[in-house]
Amino acid sequence: MGCFPPGAAWLIAVEAKDLNRNPKPADEDGMSGGASKANPLPAEHPEKLRRSERVFIRIPIEVKGREGDGKLFSEQTATVVINRHGARIRLKAAVRPEDTVSVTNHQNSMTCPFRVVAREAKALGTGPEWGVECLEPDLNFWGISFPEKIIEPTPTPTVPDSVDALLECSACRSREFAQLTLDEYRQLASTMRLERHCPRCGANTAWSFGFVEAEEETPGQVSAGEFRGESGAERRRAKRVALKLPVKIRLQDGREEVARTENLSKTGVCFSSTQNLHVGERVHVGVGYSESGEVIEEVEARVVWRREYEGGKSALYGVHLEETV
Repeated sequence: MGCFPPGAAWLIAVEAKDLNRNPKPADEDGMSGGASKANPLPAEHPEKLRRSERVFIRIPIEVKGREGDGKLFSEQTATVVINRHGARIRLKAAVRPEDTVSVTNHQNSMTCPFRVVAREAKALGTGPEWGVECLEPDLNFWGISFPEKIIEPTPTPTVPDSVDALLECSACRSREFAQLTLDEYRQLASTMRLERHCPRCGANTAWSFGFVEAEEETPGQVSAGEFRGESGAERRRAKRVALKLPVKIRLQDGREEVARTENLSKTGVCFSSTQNLHVGERVHVGVGYSESGEVIEEVEARVVWRREYEGGKSALYGVHLEETV
């Protein structure tokens, strides 16, 4: 399996009935994921919302605008979370909701106007974080294609039949946060290669997981390594995958919860959970289920960081896997 995280037994044997349990709308991050001026509801589904999946990824950006006192500012910073329509960004400038700022993506040199939505009540790192909405919604500003989803205001009990994963075309390096069928996912997990159509190439090409590398960190920031549940030298060598999978968390007292991964690597997992876990606490983590509902493989893990999220309704956790899988 090479460097595929965190082990083939975890990732290949996933059953449809266990996928995406209790999914959360992307606009709970403070980013725009529902209806807006730039993102109206589709006429054929007036009672439904549109959203795209969120991805925890650090993209270096420059933000320009005016502060509340009218003073011009230019700030070099980075994203914390992105989706199709916006982002959560770190920003020290004294902006206000409904302000318009100019954002430049240093990875592709694209510049686009964004609307300031709101300041996040709980920052995932050190310093202020703001939700912003792209005012050119048809532009692929982040360089990652996001599939649009239609969600019901009251979810109906359907059987999920897909896995969400960040993929990369081997020919042109285009990236897409794609919805894979279970067969496509199992093939990719086992062979590290999937033949699929690339819109940019205009042909079928080989796609692989779009690994998110650790970035050079600045003091006070939540690092890419922390989002993997790693520390020290592990942050320099382990790659992470943005992959949405059900994960069973079993506490020492026997309580269990099926949560959802945000990303994972060979040595760490980031997931969101409603459980109140503490740094240093040991838990058992299981990803992937058999037809009988049993966990294929369960490993012991240690909680290395915790961040409140979604208005305190849940928390993000980074755990370090104590065993090699």
